[in-house]
Amino acid sequence: MMDFGLEECTSKTPAGAHCQVNPGLLMPTQNAVGMDEVNDKIARYSAKDKNDLKDYLVVHPVPIVIGNGGKFYVTDHHHLTHALWKTAKGENQAGIDTKNVRVRVSVSSNIAGLKGYHFWKAMHEARLVYLFDNYGGGPIRPKDLCDHIKELSNDPYRSLAWMVRNRYGYAKSPHAFAEFLWADFFRIRIIIDNWILKDKTRGADVLISALPEEQRKHVIDMAMQCARSPEARGLPGYLGPG
Repeated sequence: MMDFGLEECTSKTPAGAHCQVNPGLLMPTQNAVGMDEVNDKIARYSAKDKNDLKDYLVVHPVPIVIGNGGKFYVTDHHHLTHALWKTAKGENQAGIDTKNVRVRVSVSSNIAGLKGYHFWKAMHEARLVYLFDNYGGGPIRPKDLCDHIKELSNDPYRSLAWMVRNRYGYAKSPHAFAEFLWADFFRIRIIIDNWILKDKTRGADVLISALPEEQRKHVIDMAMQCARSPEARGLPGYLGPG
């Protein structure tokens, strides 16, 4: 088992504690991830041996809120946990599977006594839930969030935001859901794949990494120009022309 020498998380684990949990028990506070980023992580995680993967996860604890009757809600690192679950489902050098995989978590708060509306109101006021779907539509109802971290949907514009940040189109920011704000900025300015306009594919099915090289470069170059333009002023991590 991927063991960090920690207690297994329970509904009574107090705020401030570190524990370990199977990522299949984690519930998301957003409905989408960029699958290009997820696939990049899967490739890297799958190539790590057990010690290297454990060392990586030790220094990347996943923050959670225990609430809504004792469930475990991820408030950051959705890409990490989703990718780790998919890594465990496939072949990997660490020898993990969906039963013995564990992730190290940090309990930000325990509000297990709050349920339903009262729980989600507290989460929304703390800016710990993103009630929009993988097409940027919303707000959606909390009941429309995925039940498990393994069920997240693809938003190619979230992938585009990740790619632009990696190329220093903007800076990493602690602002809540910063990369989704950038994803929505690109969403209304760029069509990633013209097959969408031809009714041949859906946006959720698009992987930027699978596009022809020239097309992929064109999309990223356009996004980089947009990110450095005055139109992006005010977005978290904006760097200005350069």
